[in-house]
Amino acid sequence: MDLHFHAQTVSYLAEKRYDGLKQEQTGEITVPENLPELGRVVDCFGTVLVQNRTAENGSVTVSGGIQTGVLYLPADGERLERLELWIPFTVTKKIPVQQDAIVHYWGWLRSIDARFVNSRKLLIRADLGSEIIVLTPTTLELQQLDECPAGLILKTDTYQLRLPLCAAEKEVRIADEVLMPEEGLGIDRLLKAQCWVELGDRRVMGDRAIFQGELKLRVMGLTEDGEFYAWTGGVPFSQYADLDCSMDEETHLSIQPILSRVEIDTDGQPDSRRLLVNVSFTAQMVLWGDVPVCLTQDAYAIGIEFHPEWQNCELSPCLDTLETDITQSLDLPADAVKLLDWTVFQDREPAGSEEAGGNLSVNVLYYDADRQIQNKLLRRNLHLTKQSDASADWRWNLLPGDSRQQGGQLVVPLKAQQCFCQTKAMRNLAGGSLTPKTGIEGPSLIVRKTSGDLWEIARDNGSTVRAIQIANDLDQDAIPEERLLLIPVGRGVLSMEEVSE
Repeated sequence: MDLHFHAQTVSYLAEKRYDGLKQEQTGEITVPENLPELGRVVDCFGTVLVQNRTAENGSVTVSGGIQTGVLYLPADGERLERLELWIPFTVTKKIPVQQDAIVHYWGWLRSIDARFVNSRKLLIRADLGSEIIVLTPTTLELQQLDECPAGLILKTDTYQLRLPLCAAEKEVRIADEVLMPEEGLGIDRLLKAQCWVELGDRRVMGDRAIFQGELKLRVMGLTEDGEFYAWTGGVPFSQYADLDCSMDEETHLSIQPILSRVEIDTDGQPDSRRLLVNVSFTAQMVLWGDVPVCLTQDAYAIGIEFHPEWQNCELSPCLDTLETDITQSLDLPADAVKLLDWTVFQDREPAGSEEAGGNLSVNVLYYDADRQIQNKLLRRNLHLTKQSDASADWRWNLLPGDSRQQGGQLVVPLKAQQCFCQTKAMRNLAGGSLTPKTGIEGPSLIVRKTSGDLWEIARDNGSTVRAIQIANDLDQDAIPEERLLLIPVGRGVLSMEEVSE
């Protein structure tokens, strides 16, 4: 007798993550004729901007550039000068991808420095870290038995698996005028501007994703009197994105923003308190939902011959997501009299079994006792401990916050985003047939000393869990230590099943 099945369809986005990608980008800056010759570099900084992401011809390609700035003191003067350079980059990973695959990217500067070539030329070296995530629309058909005939014993369970179901993107442009506080100094000449996206509340309502946050700004410049002034502020935003699918409010929404354009300057007035901000970023969104997956992972027959056909499948559901605040305090240089500004770099390593690591580097600018501008690179090793007992794949990102001076230290807040996923290799009954068993009728009861899972004991002996429980007056599903069990088999199973009814 052939068994009849119908298909259960599970549609999701199969996720493949490629991290630990590192590459060095270089470029040369020539000092314009209207600026003095190089004396001493005091700061080098940059912003990673992403312009294109493509997946075709068996590879993923991400391209963009590093918007770089250099501050230097001339050989024969004390006026700080600024140079700018665009360093293009391309990240390519050979990956067998489908045409409808979705590519998400995150890039960050692990470090950046400027070295002298001659008195009018600098070599810029930027160490770029990258992470590529490929999301491929996937449909899995799992066979389900229409009707279970007598004598066939199934182990069927329904699992609630959190899987990526939908992806979306939202291009966000923030064009605004930002007023710095009246109690602060104004900026006559802007030297340095940094920005990053800090996300807050996010939720899903039907076919729409809603998220809020703040575009954080940190600017440093000189006043009309030649004094340094640095300010940290932000521009709040609230956005929504239309989705291709309708989700419930329990959906988990993850967002990774990538900058594509950064233009920040003053309005050109003396000691200006007005910043003109023109910043664009892409919010890369993935929506995770709980999907019921019904699997018959084991089966056997009593009194008949069973010829099963199995299908193997592999899924990687998310077990948990956490955000942890990490605060690092770094000692400022002993000769620092006044802290002027800082740039934070972080270099994270892929997570290990129980711990993840990396490096935190901060380049600080300060006045020494002689009121000379100095810079120094502060370093700190990072260690992040797994915040879950699950034996799962561990992924993590670090996001910067608002650093601040506190006494003789620079306090750097970081937010660690942790995701725990577990690859499950499972099988499911997909077909089969039953034939009458021939042979001599065996005993109806056997005695065996054993321990372990009752399902496995019943399967190995041609019995059922319920029959063994009734025969031995058990209410648990496992035997922790070896003991003698009465195991009904053959007609004994049918007798016990009748007793239970």
